[in-house]
Amino acid sequence: MRAARPALDETIHQQPALLSSVLERSDDTISSVADALAPAQRVFLSGTGTNSHAAVVGEHLLRSAGLDAYATTNFDFVTYPRRLRPDDAVIILTHTGTTRFGRAALERADGAGVLTIAVTGEGSPLPHRGMRLEVAPAERSDTYTGSYTATLLALAMLAAATGQRLGQDMSALEAALPRVPEIVSDILAREDALRPAADRLNARGRMVLAGAGPNAVTAREGALKVKESSYLTAEGFELETLLHGGLQAVNEGDLAVLIAADGPAVGRVRDAAGALLTIGADLLLIADERVAGALPDEAGIFTYRAVPETLSPIPATVPLQLLAAFAAERRGTNPDNFRYDEPRYREAIESFTL
Repeated sequence: MRAARPALDETIHQQPALLSSVLERSDDTISSVADALAPAQRVFLSGTGTNSHAAVVGEHLLRSAGLDAYATTNFDFVTYPRRLRPDDAVIILTHTGTTRFGRAALERADGAGVLTIAVTGEGSPLPHRGMRLEVAPAERSDTYTGSYTATLLALAMLAAATGQRLGQDMSALEAALPRVPEIVSDILAREDALRPAADRLNARGRMVLAGAGPNAVTAREGALKVKESSYLTAEGFELETLLHGGLQAVNEGDLAVLIAADGPAVGRVRDAAGALLTIGADLLLIADERVAGALPDEAGIFTYRAVPETLSPIPATVPLQLLAAFAAERRGTNPDNFRYDEPRYREAIESFTL
């Protein structure tokens, strides 16, 4: 009997429809939240795990809108708190609404009396007195994908609307937003081009990723997806950090992935690509189509359609999701349950409160 298709695979392929849904049903809510957010002097974005990565992308998006934005984790926001001021705003990212520190972060923000916005899942049980954006259905896989890209799209919509209120030129971002589902569909239509890299990752068992600006965290998100789904060794770097010590742990034959958005770091991506090729790494570049011609021919290149750099973490992430899913398929691992079916891992997971 053929094994059931993993929920991870299904969710990855449902993303174009999910992203279209976010665009269609969020306009009124986004407008209200943007009205409230625009006067904030500082904005803190806080999340856990994959949502902590979304917080970093959100920081870049809101900075492009003219806001003074800072990303943190829910754990740090609660355990090592920064003093909140009356004119601050806090955006808490928690898809399930049930995680220990997501709830604690929301309680702290609510208790401080600042503007608090929860970005959460549909039907989330999160108790919250402030504003709320519900972005996606509950994920059926523990390797989160659709809720991440949906959250990024909602944050991009919020940045565009807020920047407009602050007199910023958000026209490039606004023009790109409606194209996101189609851009993701195009990536999924070419997914087989990523299978050889997954085969090489499975054979080697080691992977390093790097990106710059808003895609430094895309590299970390890609590494997390590989670890969650196929249990292989993967590490995500900020691009310059890779060049200051990260290269020394890369060996000939290791899979290396660089994210090349259309932005000021393209030249440094080229430097990193040359160094990795010199070492003998198996190099894959996830690149905006506009910069592909400036990158080394010796590397494998998987392109995505042109978008502003602040929006690029969405199309740059999807190939990494596919790479993780294909690696799990090759290894025969279950990408949906965090190894909960293995007694030792179940005991470890149950030893603390998420």
